[in-house]
Amino acid sequence: MVLNIGAKKDARQAQLNVEEAYVLWDMTNVTYAGIDMAQIWGVYVHDPDLNIILQRAIDKYKKRSKDLEKELRKYSIDGPTQPRADKLAVATNSELLTDENIGKYLLLFLQEQVELLFKSIRNSTTNDAIRAMFIKFLTDIIGDLDILIKYLKLKGWIGIPPIYPNIPVSQREKADTGEIFHLWDHLTFRYDNIYQTQYWVQHTNDSDFKTLLKKGLQDTLKIQVKKLEQELIKFGVPLPQRPPAVIASTGTTNMEDSYMFRILFTGMIGAAWMHALALKQCFTNDRLRDIFKDLLVQEINIIDKMILFGKTKGWLGIVPQYSPKL
Repeated sequence: MVLNIGAKKDARQAQLNVEEAYVLWDMTNVTYAGIDMAQIWGVYVHDPDLNIILQRAIDKYKKRSKDLEKELRKYSIDGPTQPRADKLAVATNSELLTDENIGKYLLLFLQEQVELLFKSIRNSTTNDAIRAMFIKFLTDIIGDLDILIKYLKLKGWIGIPPIYPNIPVSQREKADTGEIFHLWDHLTFRYDNIYQTQYWVQHTNDSDFKTLLKKGLQDTLKIQVKKLEQELIKFGVPLPQRPPAVIASTGTTNMEDSYMFRILFTGMIGAAWMHALALKQCFTNDRLRDIFKDLLVQEINIIDKMILFGKTKGWLGIVPQYSPKL
């Protein structure tokens, strides 16, 4: 969905819930680990391009750690143990860890950060500024992941998954079996989303929520479905059955608007998780990875606006607050 919703800032902006306190600490801990690992890998690296990638990663992690430390101080949260001060200067066997190993380990680290930050964004429902910081981190890491995958492919350090065998002869572009599955899985999920959204439009009472649903249906779901259908047709993949074009109103329903909103929100979390998984596993076709990347970024921004909308309506549960002992 594409929402255009604002929320009034109030005293809650300065508050922190218990999960936000945890993820601030956890993300700082992971960032410190990233600095430490990258500095160790820097001892073994030979390839100048990989060395540049590592140094940029260290610089970014150090900057990110400063932002996180600022928030830890603001909310009186004890931070984890810091990484070592600088790149290690040691006499060691420089062949013990190859550039290919380092590249693959860095890939795994970035992939795990995508999931960790997604979880952090989803659970940061009290403090909008904290959530905005995590969204910025995630957007940055998605870009780094894309660059690293292209580098590893250029070096021949990423294995080639099975290529989908039924691609039309006239289609020069290739896609592996995992990428084809993600396209098909995304489409079937979006078909269900359209069906459910059309049903809710018929039964919601809140005018703002009805407008939100209609906008999401027209501006996001149907546009994404058309794009996914085109991709599957291009690669010769049979399409699943589409949902009905019309769902007639059946009168009243026992479901409250707040309940429908929370189900919608949970579905959006599921969609974002699917986008993230596809992004992590899309190695063969760079263009398809761009599609999954755009879907993830778009979904995260919509989730951010949905949180603001839910808070305005009072439809999101109030997470226990973090109150440090000063």
